[in-house]
Amino acid sequence: MSNVTIRQMEEKDLPALKLLILEAFGEGWNLARFDHSKAHFQALLELYQSMFLNASTFGKVAVLGGEIVGAVLIAAKGETEKFRQWQADIVPNTLALLAAPEAERNDILEHLSVSFQTISQLLEDRVDRYDGSLEFIAVSKQAQGLGIGKALWNQALSYLHAAHVQSIYLITDSACNTGFYDNNGFSQVSAKDAVYSYSSGQKRSTVFVYEYQLEQ
Repeated sequence: MSNVTIRQMEEKDLPALKLLILEAFGEGWNLARFDHSKAHFQALLELYQSMFLNASTFGKVAVLGGEIVGAVLIAAKGETEKFRQWQADIVPNTLALLAAPEAERNDILEHLSVSFQTISQLLEDRVDRYDGSLEFIAVSKQAQGLGIGKALWNQALSYLHAAHVQSIYLITDSACNTGFYDNNGFSQVSAKDAVYSYSSGQKRSTVFVYEYQLEQ
């Protein structure tokens, strides 16, 4: 950790953030089947990035050897959203997604539809219990095992305490490393299976809700 710097997230960090999103969720979100050089794939990554940035009120990155190797985003009720102005224009991204080959476009729509429906059902009776959420936390594979995830989470915890947040939730799935949450005081409170009907066949995943109670 001596060579790792934790600093505020800046707009120039967005390309690196997209790479972290791709690495963290690529398998679970069926992203490997897309040609990453195509405009509709880049538009899809922009969409996912916007989902994390939209409500976030806090963001930091971890830098190692001049490269961003980790990031954390938090949304706290009552705090100012800080990153909405960084989001790309939705119109060209929407047009790019609509112009995707039919099979890929249908796979994108299938994933988004099933994911949003599953998350909505999981949070239907729970979301009002929380005054914050962990929108995103990830560390690149080459930098794992150095305590960077823990350092980012500690920074987030300090922010949450200062903002007088009492409890937060996060959404994750079975393709992700849920052990990090299990080992850092989170509790799994709900789970639901999601079935995606892609052009290549069905894929199943389990979507989880975790919560964290802060001591004030």
